[in-house]
Amino acid sequence: MEIIVSKYKKVADFCYELFRIAKLPLYFSKYSNKIYSSFQKLFLLVYKQFRKFTYEELMNDLEDNITLKVYLGFKVLPDYTTLIKFSNKLPASVIDKLFTAFKELIPDPKKVAIDSTGISLDNASPHYCKRIGIPTAKRPFMKTSFIVDIENYMILLCKLRKKTRHDTVDAKPMIKKLAKNYEPDLFYGDRGYDDEQIFKLVFEELNAYPMIMQKRLNIPKYKRKGIYRKQTFEVFDYCQYLQRNKIETTNSMFKRRFSSKAKSRNVKCQKMEILLRVVAFNIDRLIRKGTQKIVIIIRIVRVSY
Repeated sequence: MEIIVSKYKKVADFCYELFRIAKLPLYFSKYSNKIYSSFQKLFLLVYKQFRKFTYEELMNDLEDNITLKVYLGFKVLPDYTTLIKFSNKLPASVIDKLFTAFKELIPDPKKVAIDSTGISLDNASPHYCKRIGIPTAKRPFMKTSFIVDIENYMILLCKLRKKTRHDTVDAKPMIKKLAKNYEPDLFYGDRGYDDEQIFKLVFEELNAYPMIMQKRLNIPKYKRKGIYRKQTFEVFDYCQYLQRNKIETTNSMFKRRFSSKAKSRNVKCQKMEILLRVVAFNIDRLIRKGTQKIVIIIRIVRVSY
């Protein structure tokens, strides 16, 4: 078997393998004109995140990259508006299947952490806004909550919210979804997740131990509320809790590698852009780790030829 040298050929093979594991249909609609498969269009959206291009810049880049275009099976490249429409109509269930498919490609996580960060929706320069008098104190952003395998720096789950809400609102459904696919031993969280319902979900649904920092540590145990919060208060290991900082490292890696700003203007496209950016981040992590599945060519029958 031939070893692939080009990184983007590795990305292409890995994407097609991921789509196969997720059991995605070749076409999402029976009314599709069947010119381009859903695999091809999904790969272009993931590839766009690697190159940090706009849709039009992506098509111009592929037009000149004959080798990759032939490797992907494109006789004629789609117009960039085709990708915009595809992204706008892409079901959220497809992204959920892609996140679940990573379970087959990564080791079982034993230490997971939850945290949220913001992805800016405004590409204007803060310095320029200040010069022309536009307020910069409150900029539009997409609140992004991650559950991360902090040992391998892989993002397991992602939830997006346009409006600001408390961290615990998004954490509860994410923990329930995590429990369906993974069995970690430790679950880390900062003081924003100090809630009895979250402690209960971690113990009962996830069967893990919550390493969550509680608020107001000066208050004694007998004055605290919640059965599970009281159980973990006196035996809390602060040195072990410092492992939670690795999720901050993941947030930093994610933003530095794939940008902290979304280029799309439509809300649905913004969400799809960020979610596919997470898929691209996980693929990039596996490539950098030298996973055997990526080093060796994955022979995939490209039915779209």
